[in-house]
Amino acid sequence: MLEALQRTASTGARLPSGSTFAPDRALIAGWRDGLAVINLRGNAEDAAFRTAASRALGLELPVQPCTSAANAVNRVVWAGPDDWFVIGPKGQAETIASLLRAALAGTHHAVTDVSSGYTVLHLSGAPVREVLAQGCPLDLHPRVFKPGASAGSHFFRASMWLWQTDEAPTYEVLVRRSFVGYFWLLLERSTQECGLVTRRFV
Repeated sequence: MLEALQRTASTGARLPSGSTFAPDRALIAGWRDGLAVINLRGNAEDAAFRTAASRALGLELPVQPCTSAANAVNRVVWAGPDDWFVIGPKGQAETIASLLRAALAGTHHAVTDVSSGYTVLHLSGAPVREVLAQGCPLDLHPRVFKPGASAGSHFFRASMWLWQTDEAPTYEVLVRRSFVGYFWLLLERSTQECGLVTRRFV
């Protein structure tokens, strides 16, 4: 169930006197805490590796730079020529890792559960591109960055992996847990004009 709370920045800053923001024009944000995050390493040029990984995950392994692929259960984010993040349902990290290790037996690979070190943030709403642009150098114009696109970058000084999930646009951001407080503080400060609606996402 989504629990919405309309809020401006919690740092004491206010909108200009007499101004208000409409919830339907605000940034929508919320942590998808507890998701499974698996780091997968292997040779993308090895057909046996690609086939086995795709079979275990139920989707084609993205091998083009700066892309991601998803089905109803998992999302796989390209992180380098031999490097991927697998984002799965809460509590399923051990299952996903076991499936990958079994399928990839006999191939050169590494499967590491990094769920404890990362969390995922949902970002959407009318001003999402403008808010991200305040601290992120990526060109998120729809001609350049579309659903399925992903990239490693930073939001102010917090490193992140960002991908777009639909045309709305909706983005998800993979953030190190050590940056969660800093990231959220800068998000609040970057939405003082448009407003911030926080929601709880599963």
